[in-house]
Amino acid sequence: MVKRYKKSQSMPINVIIVAALALMVLVILIAIFTGRVKIFSENLQSCTAKQGKCLLECSSNTAIVTNTDCEKQKQVCCVTVFENEDKKPTATYP
Repeated sequence: MVKRYKKSQSMPINVIIVAALALMVLVILIAIFTGRVKIFSENLQSCTAKQGKCLLECSSNTAIVTNTDCEKQKQVCCVTVFENEDKKPTATYP
């Protein structure tokens, strides 16, 4: 009686190839995602993205926005709240 042996190495090689491909895709996705997160976080800290200006001191019709890129220059981000005293507020920021 002759026994037929199955190839026992074909399954582990396939698993190794699939795992290597999955790892490559994961590395590419992480590289893309971390690049986008950096751009997104820079825009969150931008004073100009919040329609403000970096100044040494804010006037009476402006509001101070904290945690912006102005703090690196030892300034504050000032955002206009009222255009004129007669008009309603154009924007509110915490």
